[in-house]
Amino acid sequence: MEYLSLTIELIAGYFSLLGATKIMGRTSLSEATPFDFVAAIVLGEFVGNAVYDSEVDIWRILFAVALWAVLILAIDLITMKFNITRNLFESKPSLLIKNGVVDRKEMKKRRMDINRLQTLLRDKEVFSFREIEYAIYEPNGKVTVLKKPMYQNVVRSDMNLPSQSKRLPLLLINDGVLIKRNLLQMGQDEQWLLNELNQRGINAITDVMLAEWSQEDGLLVQKLDNA
Repeated sequence: MEYLSLTIELIAGYFSLLGATKIMGRTSLSEATPFDFVAAIVLGEFVGNAVYDSEVDIWRILFAVALWAVLILAIDLITMKFNITRNLFESKPSLLIKNGVVDRKEMKKRRMDINRLQTLLRDKEVFSFREIEYAIYEPNGKVTVLKKPMYQNVVRSDMNLPSQSKRLPLLLINDGVLIKRNLLQMGQDEQWLLNELNQRGINAITDVMLAEWSQEDGLLVQKLDNA
């Protein structure tokens, strides 16, 4: 009976946490602010402590999770509606580099040193401070960078080239299995695909690990190792 009760509480706790996460609208840790992170830990502790406490029944678990989710959701709604409350519950973006100059005062305020800033910049593929015009420290702990014009990537409009629309590539074969719906979507049939494979010295779809079609680059084929 004890194991049955524990099983029921774990299942209820799992689905209640899943439901609370969906209600709060957080899809990944990259979107989470420090407040979100702490809230998630506390929410998990509610369920963990309740499951292994024999004096706590399943209804208390559900109530605790539901109440905590409602409180977080209420704070989100309040901050969306009243701008004045955002400073209380949310962190603000911080301008760490302005006009190419590192703001030492702002760095100290965020308790960040140069090594930490360099790590965040390298994550944005920026390896030198001379490349940066502005760097903003976001509430989720990441840095947004605006490079100086001379270090920005060249785009087609800079070279007066016509723009080209991109389409998503279509996977036609996956581990030797034909994906017919994608083949039909591009307006071709299985015989066309077999002809393309034959031109590459491949006799059967089952010999192909992957085949991908791109309107810009055509057909990409990779054979199975034993083919």
